[in-house]
Amino acid sequence: MQDSEITPLKAAAARLAAFVDRLRPSSIADAEAAAYNIRREIAHLAERRQEAEALRADVLRLLVRPGIQSFYAESGVRSGMGFWLELKQRLGRRLLPSPQELGPGDLLRIVFRRPQDYRWAVAVDDALWSELARSLGLGRPGDTPAAKGDPALISLLGGVRLLSYRLAGTALDRELLRAEPPLERHESPFLAQNAALLPLFERARAGGALPGPEDVRDIDVLLAQCDETIARVRRRACENGISLRLTYLLALLRQLVERQRLLLDFIAAEDRPAQAVPLAKTLLAAEQTRDHVGRFLGENVSLLARNVTDRAGDRGEHYIAEDRGAWWTMARSAAGGGAIIALLALIKTKLAMLHLPPLTEGILFGLNYGLGFLLIHLLGFVVATKQPAMTAAAIAATLEETRPREMGRLVDLAQNVLRTQFVAVLGNVALALPAACLIGYLWPPLFGETVAPVHKVTRMVDEIDPLRSGALLFAAIAGVGLFLSGLVSGYFDNQARYDQLSRRVAAAHWIAWLGPERAGRIGAFVDAHYGAIFGNLFFGMYLGIASVLDTLTGLPIDIRHVAFSSANLGLALSTLGYAALADLLPWALAGIFGIALMNLAVSFGLALYVAMKSMRRGTPQILRLAVLLLQRFARHPFSFFMPPPRAPVP
Repeated sequence: MQDSEITPLKAAAARLAAFVDRLRPSSIADAEAAAYNIRREIAHLAERRQEAEALRADVLRLLVRPGIQSFYAESGVRSGMGFWLELKQRLGRRLLPSPQELGPGDLLRIVFRRPQDYRWAVAVDDALWSELARSLGLGRPGDTPAAKGDPALISLLGGVRLLSYRLAGTALDRELLRAEPPLERHESPFLAQNAALLPLFERARAGGALPGPEDVRDIDVLLAQCDETIARVRRRACENGISLRLTYLLALLRQLVERQRLLLDFIAAEDRPAQAVPLAKTLLAAEQTRDHVGRFLGENVSLLARNVTDRAGDRGEHYIAEDRGAWWTMARSAAGGGAIIALLALIKTKLAMLHLPPLTEGILFGLNYGLGFLLIHLLGFVVATKQPAMTAAAIAATLEETRPREMGRLVDLAQNVLRTQFVAVLGNVALALPAACLIGYLWPPLFGETVAPVHKVTRMVDEIDPLRSGALLFAAIAGVGLFLSGLVSGYFDNQARYDQLSRRVAAAHWIAWLGPERAGRIGAFVDAHYGAIFGNLFFGMYLGIASVLDTLTGLPIDIRHVAFSSANLGLALSTLGYAALADLLPWALAGIFGIALMNLAVSFGLALYVAMKSMRRGTPQILRLAVLLLQRFARHPFSFFMPPPRAPVP
């Protein structure tokens, strides 16, 4: 760009920046103060028409800059680079901002020079902004006419054309065609909208009429079909799984459709100053948030998180006892899990007595935990603390479907969840502790020595004291791992659906020789347990590595798990005897109760939060649910712990 062009542009941008400074409130989020400033400027401009004309000329100068078409089509719209490359680009711009080249986006950031200006600008009422535009003289026949050949509108229509090409091209991506095969077999609305738009653009560029309401209405029908296709792919993703790339493509397609519709509405509008306001707000917010990493991650991961939590929710429904028979079944399953945990606690104690290097010890601990949890899962038993990450997603899904008048159904579900959690924890602890005691009593006559030295088992009791140790903090750390293991399980279940794992395993040449029926059963088994395998192994390694991090790093990091703490107490009781632990036992039991509470509360709270965020739900419904639960608890407290009533016989 030549110096003769740069100087007038900078001068125009500087004058408009000074004008925006007069509109800006002292507090960036104070929309009322901004509205007051705008009204004051409207009155001021009414008395000084020469100043208004100068500002109007500055605005028009910026609207006919080279590159304005790309700005309309690309500002705030994801690139075609994909998730990881765009994330890298955003991080790079955050560290080293791009140099100003006085393009349309640079000029907009000069005029609105505060990074958070979009917050008050978006909050101000559209009608007030329209009144300000008219006070500047914008919207007169010389600015945005319906006449033929207007350069500003031709540029804007050129932006629509760019969006149309991008929309059609993105819809040909193999990832999307794989998720929606009819796009190849039938006429794609993404391609049809491009075919319908191009003649309108050529007509306007040749000096003909701009697209009118009838033209835009026809394209709107095609864009609505594009919306329906995107929504259909999203719905199918809940069943078939989704990849991060497909998530990115769906978000990009949605943005392209919304931006194209916004520009077309402006072109065909009778009151263009009024229609320009939402367009200007969108472009300003997009330009000022273009390098925001957190928002970008949140928007792209939301759909993936939704499918992960949906998969977890599907599993979670199996962990909710709705009748007395299911309640007792859960109790028996939890008891079986507690018996195996007693054996795992013994193995972990013996591994600790080898005094291996910390990292090696942590890996062995993790394998002991992970393989043990996997064995519990494959035998159909239950580890109580792994339930919350699953059941939270089921509650969130029901909350999404429940209308305000149907909150009673949701309260019943939450009560069943809490009642099931109670019996599962009780089953784990009730068998882990006595099974560990039995192991401790039988070990000396069988092997001629105690399970562990006295100082070791004494320390095991001290570690669950809620006041003289970090047991509750370490239980919260374990709760984080429980939550993460739920996400890992959901993620791999999602991948199994997306990659059609059961069919691919059944078709593998090293399995197909078993015959179609057996290969199909193996494929179905892998598909059904794929997420659980990785989730259990992850949680096991998390517990194992976390338990030695204090030695590796010197930081106060450890884990406490209620079932293992109960088993450790059982080993200590059988080794030291009741008399030696009489004073410590009440505190140890209080510690087990506190550890259970922290394990469940942290994992359930985090899982419910992520599930709600992925469904774009806020906190009011959760708070209302909590109030209703407290009211029911006050009336019928024992119903949250005792078996539910028997289902009526039809």
